[in-house]
Amino acid sequence: MQSSKEVLELLTKAKDMRLNIAIFAVSLAILACASKDLVTIDSVSETVLRGLTFITSVRLVYGVIGLIYSYFQNRQEEKEKLAKAAEDAKNAESKSLRNRENIRSAFETLDIFQLYIIQELKRQNHVQVKKGAPLFTLKNFNIIYTPAVGERYESASLTAVAKDILENELWRRFDELKFNALVRFFEGIQPEDARHFQDFLSKDSINTKRFNRSSAGSHFYDNERVFSNYSNSIIFAQPQRSYTYIIDPIAKGAIETVFKEKAEDTNG
Repeated sequence: MQSSKEVLELLTKAKDMRLNIAIFAVSLAILACASKDLVTIDSVSETVLRGLTFITSVRLVYGVIGLIYSYFQNRQEEKEKLAKAAEDAKNAESKSLRNRENIRSAFETLDIFQLYIIQELKRQNHVQVKKGAPLFTLKNFNIIYTPAVGERYESASLTAVAKDILENELWRRFDELKFNALVRFFEGIQPEDARHFQDFLSKDSINTKRFNRSSAGSHFYDNERVFSNYSNSIIFAQPQRSYTYIIDPIAKGAIETVFKEKAEDTNG
C-alpha cells in the first residue's frame, strides 16, 4: 500500500507532456482490460491506476490549455513586434526626413567661408580645411565629416545626405546661396573695410602690392590687410595670383546691390 502511494506521488509530479500521455494511455488500457476480465488487478492497483488516469487527464487538459494560450500569446507578441518594428521604421524615417530638412535649411545660413569649403568640395571629394569655426560649424550641421584629422588641418568630405541634397537640389541654386551669403556679409561689414570692397564697383581685380623702385623694396596697400582675411572665401575668384585679388562675379553683384542701394539711400 505504501509502495503504491509512493509510486502515485512520484508519477503525479511528472510534467512532461509525452510522459503524461503515455501514463494516461497505459493506465486507461489496463483498466479497460481489467473491466473485460482480460487482466486481473487488485483493488489497490486499480485505485492507483484510476488516480493516475485522473491526474494525467487533468495534466493533459492543462497542457492543451497551455498550448492554446501560448499560441495566442505568441501571435500577440509577434503582432506587437511587427507593430513596434513598423513604428521604429516610421520613427527612423521621420528622423531621417527631419535630419535632411535641417541640413537643407542649414545650407541657407552658411557664410562666405563655409560656402567656399562647399564650393571646393564640388571640384574634389576631399579638401584640406584649417581647423576653425567654419569647419566646426559644417561638422555640427552634419554637412561634412572629417575622415582624417591633423594637428592644424582636417580632411573634409561631404556627408551622404548633404551630397544628395546638393546634387538633387542645391547645386543648381548654389549661385543664389552665394549671393545671399555675400549680401549678408557686405551688409554687416565695418565701414573702414567696406570702402576697400567698394573699389570693385569699377574694377574686376585689385593688386595690393606696389614695388618702390627708389627704395628697391615693396609696399602693401592698406587693402591687403582686409582682402587677405577673406582670401579663402567666395568673395574672390580662385585660384588667386600673388597679391592680385580678382572679384568673383557673384560677389561683385552683391557689392553693387548693397553699396549702390546704400549710396542711393544716402543721396536721398
